Amino acid sequence: MRRLLKWSTWRRGGNNAAETSMIVAVAALAVPLLLFVGASWIAYGDNQREADERMTRTLDLLYNNVRATFDSNQLVIANVIGQLDDYASEADIRSNAEKIHERMNRLVESLPQVENVWVLDAAGNALVSAKIYPLPAGLNFADRAYFRTLRDGSSTRTISQVLRGRLKDIDYFDVAQRWRSPDGHFDGVIAVSIRLSYFVDQFKRASDSPLSTASLVRDDGTFLARYPDPPLIRQLGPDSGFMQEIQRHPEQGRYTTQSSGSDSVARFFVYRRLPDLPLYVLHGYALETIRATWIGRMGLHLIFGVPATLALFFLALLASRRAVQQSQTLDQLHEEQARRQLAEESLRQSQKMNAVGQLTAGIAHDFNNLLTGIGGALEMIGRRLPDPAPEIARFLELARSGVMRAATLTQRLLAFSRQQPLQIEAIDANRVVSGMSELLRRTLGEKISIETILAGGLWRAKADAAQLEAAILNLAINGRDAMPDGGTLTIETANAHLDDGYAAANVEVSPGQYVLIAVSDTGSGMDGDTITRAFEPFFTTKQRGQGTGLGLSMTFGYIKQVGGHLKIYSEIGHGTTVKLYLPRAMAEMQAAIEPVAQPATAVGGGPVVLVVEDDPAVRDFAVAACREVGCTVYQAANGEEALAVLAVRQEIDLLFTDIGLPGEMNGRQMAEHAIERRPTLKVLYTTGYTANAIVHHGVLDAGVNFIGKPFSVAALAAKIRSMGF
Repeated sequence: MRRLLKWSTWRRGGNNAAETSMIVAVAALAVPLLLFVGASWIAYGDNQREADERMTRTLDLLYNNVRATFDSNQLVIANVIGQLDDYASEADIRSNAEKIHERMNRLVESLPQVENVWVLDAAGNALVSAKIYPLPAGLNFADRAYFRTLRDGSSTRTISQVLRGRLKDIDYFDVAQRWRSPDGHFDGVIAVSIRLSYFVDQFKRASDSPLSTASLVRDDGTFLARYPDPPLIRQLGPDSGFMQEIQRHPEQGRYTTQSSGSDSVARFFVYRRLPDLPLYVLHGYALETIRATWIGRMGLHLIFGVPATLALFFLALLASRRAVQQSQTLDQLHEEQARRQLAEESLRQSQKMNAVGQLTAGIAHDFNNLLTGIGGALEMIGRRLPDPAPEIARFLELARSGVMRAATLTQRLLAFSRQQPLQIEAIDANRVVSGMSELLRRTLGEKISIETILAGGLWRAKADAAQLEAAILNLAINGRDAMPDGGTLTIETANAHLDDGYAAANVEVSPGQYVLIAVSDTGSGMDGDTITRAFEPFFTTKQRGQGTGLGLSMTFGYIKQVGGHLKIYSEIGHGTTVKLYLPRAMAEMQAAIEPVAQPATAVGGGPVVLVVEDDPAVRDFAVAACREVGCTVYQAANGEEALAVLAVRQEIDLLFTDIGLPGEMNGRQMAEHAIERRPTLKVLYTTGYTANAIVHHGVLDAGVNFIGKPFSVAALAAKIRSMGF
């Protein structure tokens, strides 16, 4: 006995102290590590946002410069055509070539991007040049692709690929426009030659990073200019990231791909198309730059954080050793006291059991009557004294507390004597449901198909088994009466957790762990008014003589008596689900306590969500829950309003919708319309029905993204993450 006592005392004192100290030591490492990981995640997101803003500003600068350049080129072409209109014929132009050359030269001498301006006749022969006079004999451009395109009439304006000068050894491209007579006859081509070096210099000045790039690309993937170096590939293939992205978003967009330049760096690109031109301005930012900035920022934290964390860890280890030594010393001092307490407790327990056995049968009834009289008298005194003096109020409260404690003691005495109206014990809900299967089949008849879905690893529940069977039978009979032509009754079990948010929204619900028994039917369903009155005594929707209206009332009272919760979800035409939440048996909780990981507070970075829910209270909670996990949230009350929001809010990534919605479209039909318009949109459904009942009743196909009501903030966050956000 003495050895057993020493061992148990050491285990209870010294070992607990050691475990506590070790937990503190581990926490000294784990908490800073978790904080560092969280800070790293936030910092990386900040770096990405900063890089995105920097890229957007740079692209705006590049776009405005390039657009201004091409606008100037177009004005040059228009001015040259205006000059040529002053001459009646081609021969007249040739005879005045020097005069036209001088006017054209003055026109472009202040434009650094213009290498030359050419006037070509219908055969491709050079008539006039802005920078060269006189022209070499026999200079012909009919072999140029842009000339053939304009001559053949397939386009009025075109932009050539990169060309090599015939008179000067430079790279350029031509912006060419058809030159027509007033009657529409093809007279030739006006071509403005643009230096590639001009755009390279512009791109270089706008560069904000050593690995950033800027490019001017035609819509067929042909590069015209690029900084910092010319691409190894002059034209992008149809399977490249750029060509695929402009098919989806032809005006502007962004994508990530391996650079086609000689450096082969992975970059994030943004692009924008020039108005009325088949040209795109691209800006690329190296992902390596974002990571390098992030690593440099977090490295500073490591320099100061690692020594402090290690010092804290070793101090915790030292404290752990000292705590164990102190605990062992205290165990030795209290060994004799613990032995005496153990003996006294055994004697006290024996005496109490004997006293209960002798007193309960004869005294409990009279004692309850006395307590009723005392409690009633105290209540009447309280009513007669609505505003008693503070001292009187304190004594009244002491008396009421005494009555309550005495009543609790009486109930415990009755429990010991097995005269309690409810025999509450830890039960196996799976065994209760399985044992009722045959009874339910005989009671409900052949028209009703019964499905039981029993969860593995189900907790034990605190309940009276007989009363629980009666409650399930009552719900099954109600389901049968709601399906006069037959249907499916689904009974499910599951472990459940009702969080603080759900408890705050539902009166008399305590947050914690529960065992769920859900009874679902495919009957006619109930409207909102019927659900509100469903628990009222003697209220029934059945015909006279077919029901007393006490079934749900008795079930509700029983569930509340054992500390549980009952919730009804129903939709007209789709059936009803009644969920019974029984408190988890505390004996099991004490036998297998495990640390519960607390969910991290959301810090942003989640998807943009549209919440569609017709019930205002549920919609408010869903919006608050989405915001709690870091989402940007829009909301709608029905399908028509949701589609209108989606039409104007292109940034929405996730549609979170109730299946049962008012109006012409339910949630599933509304989601189908939304996906037809935006195939990349992801959808998450919710409803009061259980997931298995939904699938088996044919409301949704298996494999859809679904979360049942009630849902917690942590469960919603996990579901959104599982969808890839």
